[in-house]
Amino acid sequence: MEAFIGTIMNVGFNFAPKGWALCNGQLMSISQNSALFALIGTNFGGDGVTTFQLPDMQGRMPIGPGNGAGLTPRTLGGRGGSETGAGTGTVSGAVTLTAANLPPHTHDATGLTAVTTVKTAAGAGGVAAPTEGCGLIQSGAGPGLATIYASPAPTDNLFDLGNVATTVGGTTASTGQGTPAGFTGATAVSVPTVPPFLGLNFVICLQGIFPSRN
Repeated sequence: MEAFIGTIMNVGFNFAPKGWALCNGQLMSISQNSALFALIGTNFGGDGVTTFQLPDMQGRMPIGPGNGAGLTPRTLGGRGGSETGAGTGTVSGAVTLTAANLPPHTHDATGLTAVTTVKTAAGAGGVAAPTEGCGLIQSGAGPGLATIYASPAPTDNLFDLGNVATTVGGTTASTGQGTPAGFTGATAVSVPTVPPFLGLNFVICLQGIFPSRN
């Protein structure tokens, strides 16, 4: 069965039949393959003067050229795609996502409560007006000014004054003078970018029937 020159098909064997060539991107002589050059030109490479290039289907899948509805326009012979994408890593057919791949998002923050403990002495004070070196304690009994200061400030027999607390509130944000703390998540896992596949050879017809437009 003769095929049209320029026909590309898959075969399950590891060589190109007579009159065909593997689509491995090799350069071909224009003078020796003028019919095929007249059909595909330099769509797949070559200088167009003495050489032209065959399609390179090694590790690639074909895609129809044109502007499909809602799709990116493609050209005949155009190449694109990547096994590693915009992330990091060199795993074949996979990409490790980075922060740059994540969309803008927010995180809820849990409010923080800080407790302040005030210590005071168990004894009574003896000074009504504060002076340098005094400590604030309870006052003694009597009709005069409350002697709530002691000089010097006591350093022993202290106890916690209960029901004293400080609550920190407000809205957390990543703005202002502070720097948000970084977060280290679990070990990054590569995301596959290649669908299930089966390796087959692509061959192109060099000698056969020259296709007619009519």
